Amino acid sequence: MNMKDDPLAGMVGVPETTNMKKRSRLNLLIALSNFSGGRDLLLRSVRSLFDDDDNDARRSVKQSLFDNDDDDDFRLEDTDGVANMILKSFRLCGGKSSFLPVYSMSPDEVMSNIGRGGVSRMFVRGVTRDLELSSVGRFFSKGSTLERATAFTKSAAAYDRNASNTSARTNACILGASEEHPVQEMEFFNIGGAKVFYYYGLDTVRSPDHVMGAGPHVRDTAIGVLMLDQYKIHERPGDPSNPLTFWPYQTFFVIPQGITFAKCKNVGSAGANSLRDYPLETNAICQALLALAEVASRRGFKRLMIVGDCGYYALSAEAFAKNLSCWGSQSWLPHPDGAFASFRTPHFRSPSLDLDIILSLGTTQLISSPEPQKNLSTQLGADTSVVYLTADTRGWYGGEALKRVEHEYEPFLDRPWVTDHWHFNLTNEISPFDIVTQVNVSLLQGVAIENGDDDLLEVVETLLEIDAGSTAYVVGLYLGHIASQLEEGGLNHFERAWFRACNLTELIKDMAQDIDGRPHSKDVIIEKVSPVFDYLKPLLEKIASLIQDEDIKDLTEEDEFQITSMLIGNPLPMGSTPPSTYNEFKLGLALRIQDTFLSLLSVAKRANIIAGLPLGNNFVGFYALFNANLNHDVLSEIKRSHAIDGRTFLLFDCRYVPGFGFNVSQGLTVWTKAHNYYWMSSIILRFSEIMQSEQWMGAAAFHLECTELFSFTPFFHEMGIPVIDGVNALIIASRSTDAPIRFVNFKQEKKNEPPTPSALVADVSEGSAFGVSYYRDHALPLRTTTQDAKIYKEMPSNLMAAQKARWCKLHLARPLFKDFKLLWGWERYIGSKPSDSIYPASSALDIPQYVKDTERTDGSPTILEGQFVQYAPEGENRSGDNFDSFFGGDLYLDKRVGRRSIAFLTKK
Repeated sequence: MNMKDDPLAGMVGVPETTNMKKRSRLNLLIALSNFSGGRDLLLRSVRSLFDDDDNDARRSVKQSLFDNDDDDDFRLEDTDGVANMILKSFRLCGGKSSFLPVYSMSPDEVMSNIGRGGVSRMFVRGVTRDLELSSVGRFFSKGSTLERATAFTKSAAAYDRNASNTSARTNACILGASEEHPVQEMEFFNIGGAKVFYYYGLDTVRSPDHVMGAGPHVRDTAIGVLMLDQYKIHERPGDPSNPLTFWPYQTFFVIPQGITFAKCKNVGSAGANSLRDYPLETNAICQALLALAEVASRRGFKRLMIVGDCGYYALSAEAFAKNLSCWGSQSWLPHPDGAFASFRTPHFRSPSLDLDIILSLGTTQLISSPEPQKNLSTQLGADTSVVYLTADTRGWYGGEALKRVEHEYEPFLDRPWVTDHWHFNLTNEISPFDIVTQVNVSLLQGVAIENGDDDLLEVVETLLEIDAGSTAYVVGLYLGHIASQLEEGGLNHFERAWFRACNLTELIKDMAQDIDGRPHSKDVIIEKVSPVFDYLKPLLEKIASLIQDEDIKDLTEEDEFQITSMLIGNPLPMGSTPPSTYNEFKLGLALRIQDTFLSLLSVAKRANIIAGLPLGNNFVGFYALFNANLNHDVLSEIKRSHAIDGRTFLLFDCRYVPGFGFNVSQGLTVWTKAHNYYWMSSIILRFSEIMQSEQWMGAAAFHLECTELFSFTPFFHEMGIPVIDGVNALIIASRSTDAPIRFVNFKQEKKNEPPTPSALVADVSEGSAFGVSYYRDHALPLRTTTQDAKIYKEMPSNLMAAQKARWCKLHLARPLFKDFKLLWGWERYIGSKPSDSIYPASSALDIPQYVKDTERTDGSPTILEGQFVQYAPEGENRSGDNFDSFFGGDLYLDKRVGRRSIAFLTKK
């Protein structure tokens, strides 16, 4: 059976006797049903189909579409009704996962759509790249003269600066936006090159209960998010890029022109000197902050609280504050009630906008200076340490310090087996460290897919996004399955994979290299790794059966080629011509499998601290000790522009935490599977145990630098750890005002009510227009805590319980605001007053708890008196070292313009 020839197999109402001419037409309709631009052609095709003399086909298709073969009930003139029914029917006809359009693509077309992040999941469903939101794309392009735009999911209207000031809502409705739910509406503004946008339509689903749960200031307080240019992650609640992270407050997003992740890291590494070292980039960021404030003021808000979507922004908060204080009539001035809302969190007043502004870009603001009097060290109790979780430790350093840090990573980044005559060029490929991480990501998933179809479909969703590292992910499934089948008394399948996968060394050696330790030759590698292909074959059949919603056996070679292409992408090196035959593809895949096995063996050998392979619990021990030694031996010695010293302030590098770091670095979705939470907690816990047992750190506080980490905060709170991130840092900052805030979880009932808008996602791959193309599609709505909760799936073992018991043995520092002991955890959040609890409820998955009732453990971590972190502003809040750092000098009244300004004092 060849599914490519018969993409309608299994479709209800289409009998086997339907001729191929009809099937071809229906296949066209399916493709057309996936985008709005084909609506007219879709209807013309339907007319042609129903005008045909083949009554059997006519009745069968009508039955499929309308469940009724009565001609009188069919009204083709009812364009909207017919189109919507056809769209709904054909989107459902592909079975559980709606991947049907992929079977109308050739393997090379499939491969070209893989590895583009979240938009890959659109493309393989038939949403073509030609149908991006062109108006929005032009709006974001460099040098655009478009002043504003309104966009629904399937239509957009953009306006030049010289256009008449007609309501954007009205013009968008003329283009067809009236056909969509009002929640889909977004608004865009171009101010000085900075692009501001927000999900306007969310206001239509903001319930009174949510507003009352948050407090009385929802309607006059807005959240601002400083974004990055050309970023594509489709993020979950908890990440600042998702507006539901700050629910029910309105969230405005701004993209500084040209500030990519790399440029943001440069600015951050310069810290308070960024205006001197990177003047163009720093001014672009300040222009974006001014634009954010202008739009918030235009929309009637009286207070704006700003957070960064990248932790590196916060390292340069001092430079931004000084610059913004000297912007003429638009200047931001220290607030008359106090220049800081919390420690090193400036509180401004914009007289021209009648707007209060709190600049809380992230937790790294608290340590952005190496001078003790200007960082959090003055706010700590005795023998207290703060651990910063970051997405990339190396990004914090430059020059000789960076070289010293990189030296610690180098043994795990190169391939000693690759010579000038190796099978293909791997120069620009991901490192063995990344490959080992990717194998570990799917290790437990290889056990989970044995138990349910949903887990397997989630594997498919994950693999659709990635190209580099996809083979390693598949190898992880295989190794997890093999380890789970080992005879091991007293351990369930998950525990066997977790604790015993490291014992598969001989199996991997046999498939990767000969008896003398030399890698197998290209001529025999397919045969040598055949156990992996044998494992894949029934898995491919099961995936095909789920997609087609029927039992499928005996896939043809072409079918295997097509499905494997969807899972793996192009196995050949970047820049190579994609394989045109399955034999070419299979050889490339076999060589990738060998490279994965050799990476596992190489990292194991060079780590020199573990017995067996760096898999499961063995990887936890290796990577935790790697970070412990990095802090104690290296970060404590090197020159720095911030407070990280490897003892009082420590860095934990999440770059190689399975399920997280690689995804962030590649712009991929970070999934909310329970396995990913378990990986994160396991490694951070083991690191903390090592550091405290060796007396290398004191009572611990945990701060999150990377914004993609923020969704882990509620999980850590349930484990008993009062983690601080950029979201609850806003809660802390609001305590000093007369309007403290409280975030609420956006929960959905059955049928996804209330609805959420389609997310704005970007394709930044080489094939996108102008370096980035923007899309919105109903297949990718904003991720919600309810939808992501369905992915979580508690792990069917006691692994989580054992981990929670170990967390309870750590010594922790208490979070304070003046004399008030800040509350954390869900139980203390319930009934708390705004800002009394630092639990970010809006970031938590919509589940009763992360650890099942049967796994809950008595006790809590030890917190001793005198070991604390004080987050309240220091002193009188209007003078001192930090005041000078952020505002540059004394206040004076500028009589020329009748307002207060900043006098920059020049030291002689």
